[in-house]
Amino acid sequence: MKYDLILMDIDDTLIDFEGSEHAALMQAMKNNNIDFTEHHFEVYKLINRELWQLFEKGIYKKNEILILRFDLLFAQLGISGDAAQVNHDYLVAMGDHVTLEPGAEALLDNIYGKVRLAIVTNGTKLAQDIKLVRSGLVKYFEAIFISDVVGAHKPNEAFFKAVEDQIGPFNKARTLILGDGLYSDILGGMRYGLSTCWYNKNNIDLPDDIQPDYTIYNLHELLTLIE
Repeated sequence: MKYDLILMDIDDTLIDFEGSEHAALMQAMKNNNIDFTEHHFEVYKLINRELWQLFEKGIYKKNEILILRFDLLFAQLGISGDAAQVNHDYLVAMGDHVTLEPGAEALLDNIYGKVRLAIVTNGTKLAQDIKLVRSGLVKYFEAIFISDVVGAHKPNEAFFKAVEDQIGPFNKARTLILGDGLYSDILGGMRYGLSTCWYNKNNIDLPDDIQPDYTIYNLHELLTLIE
């Protein structure tokens, strides 16, 4: 193998986050007797995406955006609801609606035991713990790093330093990070001196200021890069 260690993101890398997100959000709204439409879901996605980007830039703390996204959504749509309760129900429901990305299980089956594997995620501990167990992914990884527990988040150097401190010094030339997040995964990995692989499943344009070492459009492509 070309690499000794691969750090992998979860959401929209190994797990189809958007599909899980839709089902979980609809369930949470139903639990709270809120009539939630597809239009409402699209509005939510825009609000949520913008807040997570601000979180990655250090403007908000995670516990702030988890509630704020629903406060903003309800205010914009004129809906009455308990943002904290909806958020809790949503995070729990995420574990009940887990769909793997195409090729994720085959990839992990192929490389398991040939290279060290660790999870690196900015997701919440409640949701990620449930998803990893119910998806069956947990068995492949020697370590799981969730920003809630680490006390820092990607792309911050402190997050990657905590990973290195726990699992041992990186040979950075032989350590790869795989993720869909250009800012959190790719820029974070670049700054820490790691090799980077961007999972661009939606075939979006790459900004000029971020240049991953590799770009793949399906997970099977990773095998040809690391063998």
